[in-house]
Amino acid sequence: MHFAYPYLFWLLPLVPLVWWTMHTRSRTDVATMRFSDLRAMAGVKTSWRVRLRPLLLAARSAAIALLIVVLTRPQQVQSSEKVTREGIDIQLALDISLSMKAEDFAPKDRIMVAKEVIAEFIEGRTDDRIGLVVFSGHAFTQVPLTLDYEFMLNLLSQVQTVRRPDGTAIGIALAHSVDGLRNSETKSKIVILLTDGSNNRGDIDPAQAAEIARALDVRVYTILVGAPGNGEYPVYDPWRDETYLIPAPTAEDEVALRLIAERTGGLFFRAGDQQALREIYEKINQLERSQVASERLVRYQEAWQPWALGALILLMLEILIRTTVLRSIS
Repeated sequence: MHFAYPYLFWLLPLVPLVWWTMHTRSRTDVATMRFSDLRAMAGVKTSWRVRLRPLLLAARSAAIALLIVVLTRPQQVQSSEKVTREGIDIQLALDISLSMKAEDFAPKDRIMVAKEVIAEFIEGRTDDRIGLVVFSGHAFTQVPLTLDYEFMLNLLSQVQTVRRPDGTAIGIALAHSVDGLRNSETKSKIVILLTDGSNNRGDIDPAQAAEIARALDVRVYTILVGAPGNGEYPVYDPWRDETYLIPAPTAEDEVALRLIAERTGGLFFRAGDQQALREIYEKINQLERSQVASERLVRYQEAWQPWALGALILLMLEILIRTTVLRSIS
């Protein structure tokens, strides 16, 4: 319930004063007779008509109170809220080259940890279309932009490293990811590119791919995974039953990834362990939130009629009783 003029409720304290004034006046208006001795009236009871007068005054006072409520203009409030969400289109570019089998994230390897953290990231989104591009020496779309997160997670779980064609085609992977966003009509488009090395395959330079992304207003976040340093990590190849030594990412590997992020308005991150990688995706998750707009519509419906009806009934009842039961003969 809403009242258009609530300050008029300050008139309510006047109602008892009006009642007392009318009650005092009604007592002085009653005809009286003088007796020298009242013992003869000892057994006489007060007329019910006399007792009825205060009730009529109370009814009139209540009617006045109800009329004051009518003056405050009570209203029923009907409100509705229209919420519109504009999601973000996100391309996840995941390195699946053989070096992603390095076990410096022991007891798990890089690819396994990356898949687990990416899955958590996907589960944390609600209104965004997400696609998955995997790359090694080439790049291809594993999952096109979709809102079917269950389908997305199912295909992500099946991603494995590939032996051929090996290598890291960062430029091609980025260009391929951006191409998947070319027809997007959302205001916010991003690529999250995760790799463990530098660009060593493909005909597209990472800097060129970054320019394409900037031209299409695509923001790129780049992540370099792997323990820092110049050490080597063993990678087992079950096809040949051999173990390879893979070099860890070095400072030189960061150059192209930093350049991509800076040119597109994104950020560069480096993850040396699983917790660091999880914190990176959580930070991106906070930075890239869906835009939510709400519009509240309020409609007021007049609700003074019941109060006015109550006041009218009380006044009519008082008038009826005064002109019939309490009618005086002049």
